[in-house]
Amino acid sequence: MKIKQLYTFKTVCEEESITKAAERLSTTQPAISRTISELEETLGTQLFDRTARKVVLNEAGQLFLSKVIPLLDLYEDLERGFQGMDVKSVLKVGATPSVAGSILLQVLEKFQASHSDVQVKVTVDSETELERQLLQRKIDMALTEGMSDDEHFVKVPVSSEPLAVVCAPHLPIASAGLITAPELAKQPLLLKEPGSMVRQIVDSAFLFFNLSVSPAWTSISSAALLKAARKGIGVAILPRTLAEKDLAEGTLTELEVEDFNLSCTTHVTFLQDKYQTVAFQAFVNVILFSVT
Repeated sequence: MKIKQLYTFKTVCEEESITKAAERLSTTQPAISRTISELEETLGTQLFDRTARKVVLNEAGQLFLSKVIPLLDLYEDLERGFQGMDVKSVLKVGATPSVAGSILLQVLEKFQASHSDVQVKVTVDSETELERQLLQRKIDMALTEGMSDDEHFVKVPVSSEPLAVVCAPHLPIASAGLITAPELAKQPLLLKEPGSMVRQIVDSAFLFFNLSVSPAWTSISSAALLKAARKGIGVAILPRTLAEKDLAEGTLTELEVEDFNLSCTTHVTFLQDKYQTVAFQAFVNVILFSVT
């Protein structure tokens, strides 16, 4: 049952004529007749007694009209009410900790400068949890270093950056010059949590050299891994942008590892059937055209 059918029914009742109802609604008589027939078929009963000159409500039609009038009044009130309201758009964005601390902050600053009427709610969590929230429609999109190739997802690459192997300057390995992957594997490693894209890239790189590693630390928090690296607890492997400040200030040193050139790509991911509001499209455009 559609609102259009109810409006047509009410108009025919008021005009008591298919012809006059068609003129009032700026449509044709066959279109009105078809709409009424479809409504009667949906309800499983006739609503009018038809004569040569006019249509007259029968008992079922009178009962139905008594229900339709307050329903249409409520619909019109609701429509008028929202047209007069200043409804604030809400956008729910998910991000992994490393992306939230870098790309997302950059995007939010630019987006909110031109879309102050949109409220952006941010969820920071693991890629696995963000994927679950996307599928449950709890968030509109996710910014991550990776996401599963689920057929329900659209994944758009945003940027690619190298991974850096970093440690505190006072560690012996910091002054070793060019090192090999086996030498790196012997160090206490500070790595992202299993299942994250950065971790998958790192594990795959070690497997290429027939090496398996048992990290000293694993964490969802890149900030925690960087702090541990500064304290000299071990060697961290993270997106280079996250370590740039420490590298510039000398609190961390980047190690050069032979044939160990790794990079990760950040994606914005959303459901294929996601209804894209104006705010949604604007946010994605800021991501795609302003991330450096």
